Amino acid sequence: MTPAEFKERLGQLQQVIMRGLAYYAVWSKLRLHDEADVSWSIEHQNQLLGRFRGFFTPISLALMDMALMEFAKVFDGRRGTASLTNLLSAARQDASLVPGRESNEVDDISKQLRRQKNLLDRLRRRRNKWLAHVDANPGPVDPIMSQEIQSLAEDIKTAFNRLSAAHDRSIIGWDFPLRTSEGHTSDVLGILLEEIGRKQKEHQEAMVRIVLEDIRRQEKLIDRSLTREEVQSVKQSYGLTEDEVHGVEQQYASS
Repeated sequence: MTPAEFKERLGQLQQVIMRGLAYYAVWSKLRLHDEADVSWSIEHQNQLLGRFRGFFTPISLALMDMALMEFAKVFDGRRGTASLTNLLSAARQDASLVPGRESNEVDDISKQLRRQKNLLDRLRRRRNKWLAHVDANPGPVDPIMSQEIQSLAEDIKTAFNRLSAAHDRSIIGWDFPLRTSEGHTSDVLGILLEEIGRKQKEHQEAMVRIVLEDIRRQEKLIDRSLTREEVQSVKQSYGLTEDEVHGVEQQYASS
């Protein structure tokens, strides 16, 4: 393998890793909740995911599958594959491909990568076990699995940058494109939550208006104000929420 070919395959591998990281970044924004990063509660996020579960559940599963698939390519030892495994093997055979390496650095990266290969295998088994129960309960996310994926992702980024630096002293800044994926995912969730809130407010206002009109219609028929008990009976007949009851009481008292 020539240095130019080595550089080209590093570029191909960088794209593979970036896709895996982006898939995981979007998945984590959908399935996890960081109260320091978003303005809504975990209850509201779960409400959103549950309301549109026909979309978010398969999307989350697909993102997890694709992230693990891309990370698996990093360890692919098949001939001709642009993987860290093959690039490290080439660097071990031809030291001129990594002129900037430190002593034993290629071996150290390989050892680190072998540990993460075992972790990837465990993640697949854990993911398959979780998937077997997802139809019955799609909500919970295994926190250990999430932590291990994060560990895998960090080690893959580090291993790639160590090899890239040894080749031509260049490293990749992964954070900016990932922050973009995370930010856009949060934006989408925020827009959907705002829309749900707007529709809930419209529904609440409509219910309050309907109940007040019913109360006034009954009062007009009997030519007197309804008693507290009669008003309570009307409200109960509509199955109002607590906020809707409060809205009826406020507007009825001021009318």
